[in-house]
Amino acid sequence: MPKFSGRRVNTTPTAFRGVWYGCGRQNTLPGHEFVYAGGKATYSAWHRPMAVYARAANRTFFVYGDAENRPAIGVFDHAASAFAEPLALGTNPDANAHRNPTLLIDEDGFLYVFYGYAGGKQPIQVLRSLYPYDISAWTHMTALTDGNGSYASPWELRPGELIVPHRQPAGWCFKKTRDQAVTWSDTVQLATFSSYEGTSTVYGLTTGETGSYPRGLHFAWSRLGGGSLEAIQTKHLWARRYNVYYACSHDGGDTWQRSDGSPCELPITEDAAERLYDSGEHGIWIKDMAVAPGVGTLILFLDADADTYRSEWKIARRTGAGWEIVNLTSSDHMYDAGAFCVLSSGDIRLYGPSEPAQHGCDGGNIEEWRSVDGGKTWNKSRTLTHGAQRSHNHVKTVLNHEQSDGKFRVMWSCGDGQSPPSDTQVTMYYFGDGMDAPRQIEAS
Repeated sequence: MPKFSGRRVNTTPTAFRGVWYGCGRQNTLPGHEFVYAGGKATYSAWHRPMAVYARAANRTFFVYGDAENRPAIGVFDHAASAFAEPLALGTNPDANAHRNPTLLIDEDGFLYVFYGYAGGKQPIQVLRSLYPYDISAWTHMTALTDGNGSYASPWELRPGELIVPHRQPAGWCFKKTRDQAVTWSDTVQLATFSSYEGTSTVYGLTTGETGSYPRGLHFAWSRLGGGSLEAIQTKHLWARRYNVYYACSHDGGDTWQRSDGSPCELPITEDAAERLYDSGEHGIWIKDMAVAPGVGTLILFLDADADTYRSEWKIARRTGAGWEIVNLTSSDHMYDAGAFCVLSSGDIRLYGPSEPAQHGCDGGNIEEWRSVDGGKTWNKSRTLTHGAQRSHNHVKTVLNHEQSDGKFRVMWSCGDGQSPPSDTQVTMYYFGDGMDAPRQIEAS
């Protein structure tokens, strides 16, 4: 593992403009170069958290991939209702939005930014702020990986102990640090399904609880390819994922269990995993997960036909009787990406591009859906970006937003989803209480 350097980070002023990115050249729709493309400043579902409210500072800190695909950070001052000038904290070798950053704020107020992507020998970089609740100065910490890692998802589940689930070729795994990322523990394999051409078949996301210590950690994932490797090799597939699986930990990641409390042995294999949804020959794209008192566990996923991209939005809801699957709506692309925003058990919002804006493109118009019964039933309450000419997508909820005044609850990216686009300008929007419509994020 690379040694801790303690080097100061060379920060660079940047703008609230995001990376334009296109991916996938198999099974594209007519007139499109990529399976999905457009504004990807807040991409992807696996990058989380990307925005965190800090009550001690009354500020929301958030990270994104800027126009040059650099890991960037901004801050919103709730008292002043204003954004400070953002900073780029490093560089990435190309415009691949899979390298986007994630963010953690520890109990002492220090900020950590993780960025980097598998596919080469680049490590997942780790940066820490020199001062609590301050984005002006940073230092390089010990890298999380020495290569072949991606989607670092950091959480603090015990005081002073950070756990970072991430993806490696062997599957989904995690490491811990107890000294502010100076050293890291050995890798612990969390879920390991059979690989495909040396690539992990596990696509997962984690959600950490924010209550008293030790905090729970929840893990939902799907399987690339589905079935046997022979089936993957003989079928014309575009990165199709199958089924929805689930596991959780209530002791800081030391032990794991299924939703019924029965223990899981690590690493979790395909045969032993709790499968809460069987997708058959359809593909599955998991988008978000929320866990809250009085609500339980909610998982948002799209059940999609990867040939036509037609997608059914579904919510897996854990009840006393087991998992219940709630049908929400339909949209035209499996890379439409929304997110939950839980205000209380009687007021759950879901924001997502469930109305198309550009034909055959991922993203669209952001709509607000609401549930007043813990997620059992949903109704569309309004369209936030009605008549958009470009595609809004990749909604991210602010962690701890329920502790704030509500001015900044969600954010997302907006750009031309055509491939090639008319231009590659990507803007960012946010939405919160007291707003008639979303506002573009701009420095004050």
